[in-house]
Parts: sequence; C-alpha cells; structure tokens
Amino acid sequence: FKVCPDPALPRPGLPNAGKSSVLNAVLGRSAVGVSRAPGRTRYFQTHFLTPSVRLCDCPGLVFPSRAPPELQVLAGVYPIAQLQDPYSAVGFLGSRLALPPLLQLRPPSGPGWTAWELCEAWAEKRGYRTARAARTDVARAANGILRLAAEGRLRLCMTPPGYSAHRGTQKTPKSTF
Repeated sequence: FKVCPDPALPRPGLPNAGKSSVLNAVLGRSAVGVSRAPGRTRYFQTHFLTPSVRLCDCPGLVFPSRAPPELQVLAGVYPIAQLQDPYSAVGFLGSRLALPPLLQLRPPSGPGWTAWELCEAWAEKRGYRTARAARTDVARAANGILRLAAEGRLRLCMTPPGYSAHRGTQKTPKSTF
C-alpha cells in the first residue's frame, strides 16, 4: 500500500452542485467565490487544509445529456442567460406545474395558456416594460419565471424512471446476466 506523496481531494461534479460551498465550509472561510448561477468557478483552484492535505475546486463538468435544455435550465445546470428560447422552458415548466394560480395571474380570455401568454401576464403583473417602446418585456418575464424555478421558489419535482407511485417503491430492473 503506497501513500500518495501529494494527496489532493478533488471535487468533480455538475455545475451549481455546491462544490465551492463545501470547500468554503471545510476551510472555515470564504476561500472561493460562490454564486447562484452556474459557471462562477472558471478555473482549477487548490487550497491547503493542512500542509499535507490539499483541497481542489474545479468548474462544473457538463457531460453529454439526453435531458432537454429546458430541464437542464430548471435543474440549475445550464445558465438561464445562455438559453436562446426561454419560452420553451417556461412551456415545459407550465406543462408540469399550475403556474397561473402559483403566480396569481388572471386567466386569459381564451381556453388554456401558452408560454407567451403566461410570460406576458407575468410581465404585466410585475411591470416589466421595454426601455424604448414601453411594451411588455416578455423575455425578461420568461427569465424571471425560470429564475423562480431555478432558485426553488417554484418547485418542480419528478419521480425517477421506474418509480411506482402506487407502491412507493423503486422497481428493480430484471437482470441481464
């Protein structure tokens, strides 16, 4: 059994998973910057806990995912500001949560809500206006709704694949051996 001559404790993981916060807690001081938005840590950083123990912080690793970008934004893995179409993410959220009652919005004149109408109603309620034409700022409203979800003020919960709500247990996959 060989002891590593230069021990280090790396903290790999997804963006916005709390790696920097854990490092600050272990060190007992604010050694690295933290942010609500993913992508605050830009480079690999090392800090010494003791002369022989080094703690490492690194940017979040984003692995190829089959999850849609809308879900990645709501999970806090993908930055909201980099999303090209925030309305699809709002539509994704609205199809799984009853957003009008949660946000206390007035119902539209027609049946059902579209993501655009939802964002427009939120912009009206919050007073979001564009600078030049004083139109409702629907893009800002969409980003605001997504921020509410990413911060946990609108909770989106999903069961894992194979979960049986009737039994409350996880189905065990059949062995392929």
